[in-house]
Amino acid sequence: MDSRYVVSPVAIIAGATAAVFYGLYALTQIGSHIASFIFITAFLLLCAFLLFLAAVPIAAQLTHRKFQSQHCRQKRVQSIVRFALCAIAGAAIGSYAARTLQREQRPPQTLASLSTVRTLIAELTGEPVPAGSDYYRIPVKLIACSTGRNEQFSASGVMQLFVPAALVRGTYSGGITRIGRAEQSESVAPLLSGTAVFAEALRNPQECRFYVRGMRLAVQGKFGKTGTVFYARPVQPVFLGWNSPLSRLRAFFRFAFMRMLYGWGEAGGLLLALLAADKAFLPAECIAAFRNAGLAHILALSGMHLSLIGTAALQGGRIFRHKSRAAWFSLAAVFLFVWFAGSAPSLNRALGMVCIAAAGRALGLKPPPLSVLCAMLTVHIAIAGAEAITLGFMLSYGACAGIIIFGEACARFMAGKIPPSFAGSISASVGAQLFTAPIVIFAIGNIAAAGVIASCVVSPLVSVFLIGGLICIPLALIFPFTSPLLGYGLNAAYRIIFALADFFARLPVIAPESGMQRVIFSAAAFAVGVCCAILAYFQRKRTIANLPRLT
Repeated sequence: MDSRYVVSPVAIIAGATAAVFYGLYALTQIGSHIASFIFITAFLLLCAFLLFLAAVPIAAQLTHRKFQSQHCRQKRVQSIVRFALCAIAGAAIGSYAARTLQREQRPPQTLASLSTVRTLIAELTGEPVPAGSDYYRIPVKLIACSTGRNEQFSASGVMQLFVPAALVRGTYSGGITRIGRAEQSESVAPLLSGTAVFAEALRNPQECRFYVRGMRLAVQGKFGKTGTVFYARPVQPVFLGWNSPLSRLRAFFRFAFMRMLYGWGEAGGLLLALLAADKAFLPAECIAAFRNAGLAHILALSGMHLSLIGTAALQGGRIFRHKSRAAWFSLAAVFLFVWFAGSAPSLNRALGMVCIAAAGRALGLKPPPLSVLCAMLTVHIAIAGAEAITLGFMLSYGACAGIIIFGEACARFMAGKIPPSFAGSISASVGAQLFTAPIVIFAIGNIAAAGVIASCVVSPLVSVFLIGGLICIPLALIFPFTSPLLGYGLNAAYRIIFALADFFARLPVIAPESGMQRVIFSAAAFAVGVCCAILAYFQRKRTIANLPRLT
């Protein structure tokens, strides 16, 4: 059997890790009387994938059963033992990740009664994300808290800070808000007496000018019923400093970057969404058009953006006239982009896969893409279980797996029938859509019927727009007088992209109504991908068997 289709140990470990992790998480949610269809679907999908991984070598051995000898039977026993050991290792990793996530989701640890807490001192560990129309959600790490009776307590743990939307939007370029000025709470002072930076901040209180990862704030408000969410009052928080000079530098660059792109209007909003995962300046109708056309993944930072940044840096790195130096320059540009854009599940996946592949090449290995993806999946779940329960995480890994497994099979069927440039784009879109269809249907409720075609048409244009934006940004910085002209060109490209996305958004969508219809449609879509992969496997076996043998 071709070694390319032998199930690698890392794939077995990754499948077992994901299946056990999502299974335990789903059981925890059901035990809390919370229906979690998304995670149950993911668990069943991963179980089916594990069975598929186990069936491939078994089917291949059955086809060659008449040629088996005693040595072959011993080899089969060794394969079964290897599969069992890898599955046990994956189950252990998944159990550890689920246990760690359960501890992270506990309410904050403090001696104060959460219902009496009115002021919170916390460090922002992420960027603001819209949570409905009234609030923005920000992950934070607790430092201290105080009650309404001026009682001060230390606190620890991670939680979500919900900030009024008007307060966050008012800090953006061009933003206007009626939120009041910062109110200095007397109960904050005793909490910060031991820190020179905080003491200085208390002597000269500053309003929060913007919200970005790494800053520390004193926020007034109250906890929600679960104790894992803190709702801020419509009052500007007090800025207390940064956790490191690098965080301050990053915030300065992001704020200056937003100010420059604000001058380019809607095109600047799209460029900001593509480079910094911030849709603050993007019109609501554009976001809705991309979502309804099945193109939401374009606005989310992903491997596509990382590959474009890396390729552009690689081309620019040729000035070093040395291939290895250009590669290192490209890798440094990728790390710099991730640092600037912020942490996101899709970006972390892409960056991790780049690092694993680079480490393999440095060791003289050439790991296949599926093994690299499985290794990153295992590490990602073990390290950041909180990201693994997000929809972006599931869609990112599902789409990448679909491109590698189902997309390659579709490309084999299209070989010789469609030009390679079109076949690659179509097969990748089809593979990603088939693999992620169950997750999309259960999480969103519908799927764009023309999503594959829309992705093949709009994605190349967005790539060209992104590359053009990367060229225009340094030109506008070096020659400021060219900024209006560059903005005009980018806005012309934006209008073309928006018109196409809006056209595909108006086409019908597939929306199963009942739960049984969702299950049937999800299973059918995934089964089509599995059948394509199996047929491609046997087609390749026949092609190899028909090749002339050397004598």
